[in-house]
Amino acid sequence: MNVFKCRPTAELPTYGTSGSACFDVKACLESPYSERIKAYDAWNKEVPLVVKNGKIKIQPMQRVLIPTGLIFDIPDGYCIEMYIRSSVATKKGLHLVNGVGIIDSDYVEETHIIVMNVSDSLVTVEHGERLAQCRLTAVVTSEFAEITEKPVQKTDRDGGIGSTGV
Repeated sequence: MNVFKCRPTAELPTYGTSGSACFDVKACLESPYSERIKAYDAWNKEVPLVVKNGKIKIQPMQRVLIPTGLIFDIPDGYCIEMYIRSSVATKKGLHLVNGVGIIDSDYVEETHIIVMNVSDSLVTVEHGERLAQCRLTAVVTSEFAEITEKPVQKTDRDGGIGSTGV
């Protein structure tokens, strides 16, 4: 897949091992100019963060759009699924705001890793830190047709949430 570096200090994605299902994406927090990064506090107020020495500090319950410096040239019929790295979630308490990020093939702007600090501590993120893992996934689309009757039961399921057992 083709990748465009829209920031000079961005690093191309890499696979951690030959058996890795996903490629790692890093924070791009060094730039030749002073930069503010978009962030939101727990009350949905925008609070720009200033990058200092290639680092940012994320307050508890703050949401931050961390730049990657990369624009992916995703082939038609595919998307990229983005997940937080398990070590980042476990050791730092950072989670992707939307659980799984989806980057569509027609999106050709800089990709960001949108994280939330769910810990009760200040979290530091540094330039070049591996924060997310991504995989290229084929997209299956569907046409939708309205029906006039409720669909028939296809299994012995009885109920909704929690109905398949303990």
